[in-house]
Amino acid sequence: MYWYDGSISSTSLLISNSKRTVAPQNGIPEGIYDIDSEFNLVIKNVAASDAGTYFFQVKPDLKMIAKGKVEVCDKVSPKLPYPTVIGCIQDIHDEGKCEVRARHDSKVHNLTCVMEQVKPAVELRWIRLFLGGLTELNASSTVRSVVLPPYTGSSLRNNTYSTSASVQVAAIDDNEVYACDALGGVVGRDARMIVRITKILPTTATYDEVQSDKPESTVVLVEIVSRLSRPPGLIAGLIVVTVAALIFAFISIRLGCERKNLNKTYKAERAPNTTDDESYPMKGENV
Repeated sequence: MYWYDGSISSTSLLISNSKRTVAPQNGIPEGIYDIDSEFNLVIKNVAASDAGTYFFQVKPDLKMIAKGKVEVCDKVSPKLPYPTVIGCIQDIHDEGKCEVRARHDSKVHNLTCVMEQVKPAVELRWIRLFLGGLTELNASSTVRSVVLPPYTGSSLRNNTYSTSASVQVAAIDDNEVYACDALGGVVGRDARMIVRITKILPTTATYDEVQSDKPESTVVLVEIVSRLSRPPGLIAGLIVVTVAALIFAFISIRLGCERKNLNKTYKAERAPNTTDDESYPMKGENV
């Protein structure tokens, strides 16, 4: 039994099993390769550099009876077993579901799912789920290679692939359900993220035009803003200003009242002290 790396030649021979004696070839040290009892090639301390095509030959007494090849792939599994949808809020009860919140008046939604740093690259597809079936959507997919800087501590994720798939869906009904599926050898059969689109009302509602009862009046814009949408800092500032204004008004009124009382007292002190019996001489009358 003979195992070769890359091609069948004397220089690419890795290891052989001849007369039940397993021996590495071409100066390869012991302990790197082995051949088990079923004549399988065993690679110890496998690394990404071991990926490639390996050939074997079965030649008892130098007579060829079988040959073939085996593909060895460098496999890097995803960090999560399902795709990630950008901007989607994860369901706390089911990690395979999420929710996209869209404006109630939006016409289209852009959905993008990704699966990053895997090897080999996966295929992503978008489908729409409905009662009784599904429809595959025409998505725009891209695959980019990931090359990490040296000494980042993430050598396992180096030279991997990240795949993204985007689709634009029309806003027809509320609570529409879509799914992003990942397909490939590094993911399971149920690598799916279910996405529910929910329309929400804004906290600020604007009425574009409000017409007055009078025909000759102009059109005005009215904006109704929810009190809850105001920032807490703004509300606190308004409270402080309001309290200060009330205190200032109270002090002004108190000072005004005290000033009036002082004026009345001053006028009373300056008035002449007269009685009903007193008479004053007329002009030209002798006293």
